[in-house]
Amino acid sequence: MNDIINEETILSTNNDTSTSSITLWEEVAVILSALVGGGRYGLKIRLPHATVMTFLFGSKLSFHEKIKTIAKLATEHATNLAAFACVYKFMLSSLKVLSKRINQGYDADTIHYGILRQLSKSLLSIIVNGPYYQRKRHIASITTNPSKPGLPEQPYHAFLAGSVGGYLVWGNYSSINYQLLLYLASRIIIGCIKLARKKGVPPFSWKGLTFNKTYPWAAAGIWGTVMMLFEEYPDVLHPSLKRSMDEIYRFSFGADKSESCCST
Repeated sequence: MNDIINEETILSTNNDTSTSSITLWEEVAVILSALVGGGRYGLKIRLPHATVMTFLFGSKLSFHEKIKTIAKLATEHATNLAAFACVYKFMLSSLKVLSKRINQGYDADTIHYGILRQLSKSLLSIIVNGPYYQRKRHIASITTNPSKPGLPEQPYHAFLAGSVGGYLVWGNYSSINYQLLLYLASRIIIGCIKLARKKGVPPFSWKGLTFNKTYPWAAAGIWGTVMMLFEEYPDVLHPSLKRSMDEIYRFSFGADKSESCCST
């Protein structure tokens, strides 16, 4: 009983502090800032890249078509990054509010009493806070270190907000979206390997497996695999990668564009 009273007191005290320090307008300002920042960064990154790639590989396009293609690619990238940043920050703010309401029991009047109420509240708590949520630890965490505007209240919120944004914004297939997906996938693999080494997970934590020692073997395996796929199954490679490799290993010898040594 005392634990419950203490938890409610902590929640009430923390709610008063967070309300005074973190206002609704601060959260809105963070969302708008993310919208502008995402659009600006997307335009800055994609515009020079699209210009180089279009003029390099778009030899059959007229000058007007090249400019139109560059504008389309830059706009799509900037728009998607702006939309994702906005959705992500909005989801973080929403999850923060929902989490506090669930912990404080403010949703009691909106759900039927009895078993249905408990099941609904438990289901909502799992969705908002994750299946491994620990209430006491969370209360202590937000009391000692409350999250700032625009930051996740817990790691699960970052995953859930990113997943929603990824589905809504990047879930529609396009060459740019697919390219970014591949880019992130490779970075995630490297990041997970580094995390496993940091956490002491074998074999990544073995002292002999340093970056300088493993990098040459990784380069050998990756380049060996991609060259085998290019020679044997070129159709499974990404079109942009295949075009680049055709330019180096086929067209440079005057071979016909449709020629592929061992294509099926």
